[in-house]
Amino acid sequence: MAEDDDSYWNSSSAKGFSWDDSSDSVVLPSASISSSSSNTPATDLVTFEAGLSTSSQVADRVREATKLISAAAELPEPSISQLVGLKDVRKLEAELLTVRKNFAKLQQDRFQPSSATQTVQDMVLGRPFSLEGFRSLQDKEGLLDSALEWGDGEVVLAVAIMLKNTLKRSKFLAIMSSRQEAADQLISHMVVRLELREVVDLLVSLDRSHEAGVVAYKQAVNTNSLEIRSRNLKQTLVNNLKSHLDADLVVEQINLSERLAPVINGEVGQVDRQAGSLVGASVLKSLLYLSTHHYGAAENLLHSPLALRKMHRLTDKQFTWVSLRARAVGEAWDDCLGLVV
Repeated sequence: MAEDDDSYWNSSSAKGFSWDDSSDSVVLPSASISSSSSNTPATDLVTFEAGLSTSSQVADRVREATKLISAAAELPEPSISQLVGLKDVRKLEAELLTVRKNFAKLQQDRFQPSSATQTVQDMVLGRPFSLEGFRSLQDKEGLLDSALEWGDGEVVLAVAIMLKNTLKRSKFLAIMSSRQEAADQLISHMVVRLELREVVDLLVSLDRSHEAGVVAYKQAVNTNSLEIRSRNLKQTLVNNLKSHLDADLVVEQINLSERLAPVINGEVGQVDRQAGSLVGASVLKSLLYLSTHHYGAAENLLHSPLALRKMHRLTDKQFTWVSLRARAVGEAWDDCLGLVV
């Protein structure tokens, strides 16, 4: 009995697949539900039958699909009228003709610059533009004139910078001298960028010496060292402010700087006096400082209030009022009495 059990479990009725088998069909079980009456048991409703699917049927279906694909490939391509309708054909042909004309024009004009008016208009409206095509002096002058006619400051500035970078200085100055609005735009731009030396040279070349002196003065006083400031002002006075209306004021500032520089250096250890505040001080503020800390100094000393009064020609009211304030803060009442009596 045990031997029969072992042979049962070790044997199999399944048949393996073999290419040598003459049969080319695969038998699969097909499930079907019979339409029996309701009295039939549930186990009898489902029956299994052997359904056959031969390779000849599959080949027939493949041939049929191949014929359909071949027939579709032999069909002619649809025309424009079939795709969009008969009413839109003329409109599409007109648009296609316009595009071809525009493309031909672009091909023809690809090496020619746009007109000055069109270029300026593109710059104003923020469209793509190029200034490379304006090479001759006449073209550049026409471009600048068109920019001035439009009145856009940024466009005028862009053209002026292009002229400055591409023209000889003599020709550039000739154009700027006859177009002061463009020169003003360029000068303002250079001042913002602190290109003061170039601004002074440009203003002098344009015969605007008064403005050149003001810009040169601004450049000269742009330092915290009184010694350097005094030296710069002297050079500016000789080069740019010799015949300027404010030349006398510049001389007084030079004298004040030369007086205060040694005073500040001599009081480095006096932290409470804050002598560094005198670097940009006016004459009256300097008098207030000297009257507070050096009121009794002799007139032949640099830190003497009387010497400062004499050098800058202060009036009696100016000297008395400032000195009185300084002595009152220090509670020097005898000095206050001497000033007013």
